[in-house]
Amino acid sequence: MHKADPPVAPGLVGFLAGILPTVTSRGTMDGMTVQQTVARQAGPLNAIRLRVVRVAIALGWISVGVVVAGSLLPPDEPAQPAIWILVAAAAVANLVLARLPWPRLVPHPIGEAILTTWAAALVLLVATMTYVGGGWTSEFWLLYFLVIPFIAITEPRGHQTALGALVLLAYLVAVLLAPATVPPGGLAVRLGVLAGASILAAVIAQILIDNALSRAQAEAEARIERVLADEAHHRIKNNLQLVADLLTLEADKAGSELQVVVDTTVSRIQSVAAVHQSLARRGEGRVTLRPIIERVVGLLAERLAEGRHVRVHGDDVELRSDQATWTALAVGELVTNALRHGRGTVEVTVAGNGGRLELAIADQGSGPQHDGQGLGSALVHRLVEEGMNGTIRTRRKDGGWEVHIMIPLGEEAPDARTHR
Repeated sequence: MHKADPPVAPGLVGFLAGILPTVTSRGTMDGMTVQQTVARQAGPLNAIRLRVVRVAIALGWISVGVVVAGSLLPPDEPAQPAIWILVAAAAVANLVLARLPWPRLVPHPIGEAILTTWAAALVLLVATMTYVGGGWTSEFWLLYFLVIPFIAITEPRGHQTALGALVLLAYLVAVLLAPATVPPGGLAVRLGVLAGASILAAVIAQILIDNALSRAQAEAEARIERVLADEAHHRIKNNLQLVADLLTLEADKAGSELQVVVDTTVSRIQSVAAVHQSLARRGEGRVTLRPIIERVVGLLAERLAEGRHVRVHGDDVELRSDQATWTALAVGELVTNALRHGRGTVEVTVAGNGGRLELAIADQGSGPQHDGQGLGSALVHRLVEEGMNGTIRTRRKDGGWEVHIMIPLGEEAPDARTHR
């Protein structure tokens, strides 16, 4: 940007090309991935309902078999034709229900509507069989103890209340309309037993559902923690390699002095650290660039400003973590050069312009003294042009010098695609 750094030693350009792959992480944690993982906790509830549907279909066949056996075996009297009609209708309905694609239906509203209709039909079927079978003397009412758990598991709380009331009302009507004499005390006991069974089944079902959802949430959180831990380990490995490469490159530069090596490398490490501090606070794979640049140039100003000022202004632009790392490194290099070789206030401007990021670093210096490209300039060009498909332009502006960087957003850098 101003007085150029010493030319890059032979062979270092090739070695510099190895830096970019080490910067690239295996991939950022996309916020939607985390959100989708957590959203899957609804899966166990659907899995429970699916298992109950399968059990209900099996119990439907068992119930049909029991009714048939109970009607044919002595000492019972032969069943009335209406019972056989109801049993046949139940068998056909059970066959149709068994052939439905329940894994696809259960999570959707149409599946919930079918389950509610099924439950109501079972309640009315048992009431009808109870009426045809003799009312108070019929034992078909015991089938409600298979219907009630089915309702408790498959229906939401509001539907459970309505269907529970339907059980009591349907049984009461079936018994009262039948010709058999009904003892009031016995009827009250049976209605109380049915009501108690409905409440108990609802409580047990809720406990089972809560436990299933708690396990699902714990498993989802464990998966997220594993993913985040893997991502953190990978980033740490890459950034340790990046630090080692930067140290090696700076130390190998012709005429390097220890203090200069330390200062330059510290600046680069702080640029990377600022990105990951922001990532740690946000807990996701995208960061806002401007606070990172403010932190980076603030740290540089503390060591290099010597009474000069560095100002950052502009937009809050979000980037992927790899883009933010490379951008922070590039800005750090340019601001370091401006503070060492330029004059006056250093202005850093951040702007989001449509689908691209634009950065401008300007001061009142006269620009580079010759055309040679030092290690810092080479690193900036490598990061921006090859790492992020960006462009770099320099110009004189208002009696000073400005470097303008344009980086397209919304696309993955070539090195990121190649080296993942």
